[in-house]
Amino acid sequence: MSTTQNRQAFFHDISSALGRQQIPDHVEPLDLSKGPQYKLMTGMSHDERVEAFKKECNTLAIKFRETDKNDLANNLMAVIREYGGGKIIYPQVNEITEFHLDTVFQENQGRDGLNFVAWDHSKGSEYNITHAENANIGVTFPLMAIAETGTIIQPASIGSGRSVGLLPLTHIAVLRRSTILPRMTQTMKALARHYHEDPELFPSLLVHISGPSSTVDIELVRVVGVHGPINVTYIILND
Repeated sequence: MSTTQNRQAFFHDISSALGRQQIPDHVEPLDLSKGPQYKLMTGMSHDERVEAFKKECNTLAIKFRETDKNDLANNLMAVIREYGGGKIIYPQVNEITEFHLDTVFQENQGRDGLNFVAWDHSKGSEYNITHAENANIGVTFPLMAIAETGTIIQPASIGSGRSVGLLPLTHIAVLRRSTILPRMTQTMKALARHYHEDPELFPSLLVHISGPSSTVDIELVRVVGVHGPINVTYIILND
């Protein structure tokens, strides 16, 4: 029996079970306009969403701290030192210059063993991946976040490869408070809007990250750090 015949026989059995005499050639689409995905958490104020986000972070063993633009550099350096410093890889994105972090990194280069390395696509993937593998800390700037799940949406681009937040032992993500949205329903709409506004600048990859990498075997033994960083800290920037 051919694949088509198998498919028809399968659908015939389903149609018969539903009381139909034959397989319908047209099915009216379901009306999903009033689905719960459009309503959940939308009645919350933004402050309430942020609190829900932080609550979920606690559940996922994600550390976080809040800061403003003027104190961002001090908070970032404090977190870097809390995790032992060492080699820190960071992306070449607008936020680095916007918050004068390039100057801060230069001023602290070599101090107390700190070694800041910028992702540099011009030097090739082997150069960048090797530095990311050997780094203690990776610093990134997520595009947005999901309050319901404590998830950040991390873009990959020519200036910020996926390895920056994947291969180091610790991932520090600097997240703008205003970009914390209720649920994936809203983030998908926002991403669609980003794409339609400028398809050429849309990230080549978008990674959803919900805390430290972890896995659980059949005996429910949880192991952290198997597929990514062991530690994750969000620095929430009050913008």
